[in-house]
Amino acid sequence: MNPIVLLKDLTISGKGNYGIAASACPFNPSFPQYCRITDITDDGRYKPEPRVSIDPTEYPDFSDYYLRTGDIVFARTGNSTGRNYFYNPTDGKLIYAGFLIKFSLDPSKVIPEYVKYYCQTKQYFDWVAGVCTGSTRNNLNAQDYASLPIPIKTRSEQSHIVDILGSLDDKVENNERIVEKLDVLIMNHYREFIKQSDQFELTCMDDVFDISIGRTPPRAEPKWFSFDSNDVKWISIADMGKSFYFSHSTSEYLTNEAVKTFNVKVVPANTVLLSFKLTVGRVAITALDMTTNEAIAHFITDRSELREYLYCYLRNCNYDSLGSTSSIATAVNSKTIKSMQFLLPDASDLLKFHELTKPLFDYIKRLQIENQKLIELKQVYLKKFFD
Repeated sequence: MNPIVLLKDLTISGKGNYGIAASACPFNPSFPQYCRITDITDDGRYKPEPRVSIDPTEYPDFSDYYLRTGDIVFARTGNSTGRNYFYNPTDGKLIYAGFLIKFSLDPSKVIPEYVKYYCQTKQYFDWVAGVCTGSTRNNLNAQDYASLPIPIKTRSEQSHIVDILGSLDDKVENNERIVEKLDVLIMNHYREFIKQSDQFELTCMDDVFDISIGRTPPRAEPKWFSFDSNDVKWISIADMGKSFYFSHSTSEYLTNEAVKTFNVKVVPANTVLLSFKLTVGRVAITALDMTTNEAIAHFITDRSELREYLYCYLRNCNYDSLGSTSSIATAVNSKTIKSMQFLLPDASDLLKFHELTKPLFDYIKRLQIENQKLIELKQVYLKKFFD
């Protein structure tokens, strides 16, 4: 049985520190970079979309809020309560926000990364849920987090755990860096290709694609929804926000009965998707047969050579021009999407673009599938090490 130690006893100061309550401004490389709750992913990484800064002329006393090696921050309010991020210097110099609480781990007491990985386990999130029980709004303060119980293994065991889990993380991040470089290459190819647009046919989306939308069964009837991966994957806009190029997984599923009862369209693999309500302009490609909610349009075609071009085209559209009012969320609908202008290349030019970019798309898909398997393997190891 491993001894249980409270988080506060593994830190330098024995307490947590609240971040700076500041307003974000557009990213400026001359300004401090700002880390907020929304910039932290469920799996504990800093992934801002987009990056933001704080203006040092408005907040001159920010130097105490820089994250340093060995620091871990926790979200303290809302649905993100419990989400955490262990500072990685490769993310750059970061100021942490007011809804985050920082603890500085003492490397003489624990290998800091060991705490990082414990805070990604089911046991940790069960503790968060238990402490938050009974509250109308999730909220944990610095004292709550300071009392987080952590099972402490021997130093050699900690090192072993960190080495294995760290190697998996490193591989995932390396694959993601490759995908980012491939994305730059693909978009450069697209920009060069689109220079010929004066030779393209100007048409509308509905003339080229069979455009459909998804459906949501009644939310008041939970029986139609599932978290079982054996059921039918059901993509939401939030899922699309986590997808880059290909959509592989979903946070919710529909039962087969729900798909039949409500005639929910099953979208074939390799179909390009576009979100057109609330968050307009997210683009993804189905990695396998899936369903979607009603805020997502499907562009179906039997011309496979259109896929790469369409994906790039939709990624580069100006969706602000689609709405007739100031509120894009209320102005864009499926009819608007169907009537969108589309520059259709000549068949031979389109084929050349397809042959140039398809290997890059395929490589991205392989890397993302590999990452999925690495992430699943990491969950197996987390369970093994901490159960």
